Amino acid sequence: MVGVLAIAVLGALAYVSLKIVRSFMLNLEHAKKMGLPYVIGLFPPVGYVWMGLGEIIGIPLSKIPYVKEWSWLQIIHFQGSWRVLRKLEEQLGDTYLLVNPLKLYLKTSNAELALQIATRRTDFTKPTEGYDLVDIFGKSILTQEGQEWRRHRKIVGPSFSEKSNRLVFEESLRQTEGMIGLWATQGENTTAELRVVNTSEDAATLSLHVICAAGFGVPQVWPNETEENLEQKGLQAFSKFKLTGGHTLSFKDALISLLKHILWFVLFTPSMLKSSPLKVHQTTYKAFNECKMYFEELFDLKKKQIQLGESEKGTMDLMGPMIKANYESSPTDSKGAPTATLTKQEILGNAFIFLFAGHETTANSIHYSIVLLAIHLAKQRHLQSDIDSIVGSKPISEWSYYDDMPRLFNSMPGAVIHEELRLIPAILNVPKGTKGDQVVTMDGRQFTLPDRTFLHLNIVGTHRNPRYWPERPNDFMPERWLPSQSSSSGTVEKKEQVVEKENGADGLENASFETSGSTSLVKPVKGSYIPFSEGARACPGKRFAQVEGTAVLSALFHRYSVELDVSEWASDEEVKGMGMEERRKVYKKAVEKAEMIIRRSEQIITVQMLPGDKVPLRFVQRGKERFGGL
Repeated sequence: MVGVLAIAVLGALAYVSLKIVRSFMLNLEHAKKMGLPYVIGLFPPVGYVWMGLGEIIGIPLSKIPYVKEWSWLQIIHFQGSWRVLRKLEEQLGDTYLLVNPLKLYLKTSNAELALQIATRRTDFTKPTEGYDLVDIFGKSILTQEGQEWRRHRKIVGPSFSEKSNRLVFEESLRQTEGMIGLWATQGENTTAELRVVNTSEDAATLSLHVICAAGFGVPQVWPNETEENLEQKGLQAFSKFKLTGGHTLSFKDALISLLKHILWFVLFTPSMLKSSPLKVHQTTYKAFNECKMYFEELFDLKKKQIQLGESEKGTMDLMGPMIKANYESSPTDSKGAPTATLTKQEILGNAFIFLFAGHETTANSIHYSIVLLAIHLAKQRHLQSDIDSIVGSKPISEWSYYDDMPRLFNSMPGAVIHEELRLIPAILNVPKGTKGDQVVTMDGRQFTLPDRTFLHLNIVGTHRNPRYWPERPNDFMPERWLPSQSSSSGTVEKKEQVVEKENGADGLENASFETSGSTSLVKPVKGSYIPFSEGARACPGKRFAQVEGTAVLSALFHRYSVELDVSEWASDEEVKGMGMEERRKVYKKAVEKAEMIIRRSEQIITVQMLPGDKVPLRFVQRGKERFGGL
């Protein structure tokens, strides 16, 4: 009996081994046919299991002489696109393959290839495996493909209109003033000088406030504000729209807690978390359940409003159009085809995605932009000069979305947002997969990508590829986006000064911020700038994020300048007694530390500074800068 069992085990092992070898040899054959540079490895950096294993074995292996030089170890490093970008591309070029037994893997920083992959939606599909953690409330536009994705897109798309983004602009301005007001109440701060230890946390709160209020009509206030403040500022429409169910957490606190603990959903279902004796699991489930109750209450309230013919004025209402598609549309369209609708769970799933994707990503962009401007003081002064030329001394409450926003976006505020996302995109790679064998063109030659090849569009690699960014590609240079100062190398082309329409799937349109009277930012080579991806599957909230970031930076730097806090190296009294050269030296130390902290940022869900890393800042009223002459 033991002998039979041993033979069976050996037979199974032999079968699996032969299958692995056959798969590897087939992938190797494909790689050789393509003629692209390739690396041989054990497995690709795809999926939580293999990425996790790569991190576990990568650390000890990277300490072994000779072994640590194996390119495969750098490719499977989760932060590889960020940490060893230039090293890999110097060795392998901007497009290379990883040959392994599991699946052929291609990674590219080539704009021509990236554009084909991103825009040929039926040929290159989004792998939906691994997105289960964001489907905790229901399927959404983020996690669907094919016909299901088109159904979601058709209903979700109208929420993100130019008219709606006016509300984002106004709410972003209001929340920036609220954040400044909070800072003025902290420690020994005054309205003239604000020391802020953790700008990242405050930017995250601001971004969450904006999407809660402008996107869902659920107003949020800073700790130093009250709901009466909303009414005093003419926001009665917000203040009367309240969720009053039996909650133990506020809407904001529930969302913050859920987003903080969301990675637990990679391993556990909500019911498993509920039954777990661990406190962290109980906290995670409580946040999930509270959010679910809020979303369902919001759903029922908006459904009732629609059925009664009422609507909330002054709110963007991302959920409303999805509900209207279900309860106002006829069963068939003019051609007799069934009208697309979403289930209640899908509506809740999309509502969560809007909060999930639109909160942390925009907050990180704002935070990094502020820190980069503190490092580069001359560029900050350029930013302020542009803001002054557009809005002058006009109070923020009088800024106009239709008049001021296009001009702000197409000058330094918009250029700073663009440049920050070029250097530090929200995510490092966009995953795609081939559906059948696909012929692509790159650098004047064609080659075939086999069926089921896994593809990573290396966003940060493309954004720093010297082929498309020849002038100091690793440096923060927002002026590269301004037409009068752009490179004349032929790698960029200028947008026409007309109203531009971007047609998405199913004819949906998102108007740009450009008007016939505005000067547009430089348009890079197609495919070389993809922080929101490209093609039909580009992020539908792109304009939302651009409006918010532009508004926040413009409002903040209209009143204040930001400087790195140098108190680690010199006290306030010591700085006062310093000459210009001494101030330059001490500020250089703060700059070096801030740049080091930025370099060691990592992508957890989005790219952000490591836990515990902070860049202390000082916001000072303009004209009172201590390092203004540097």
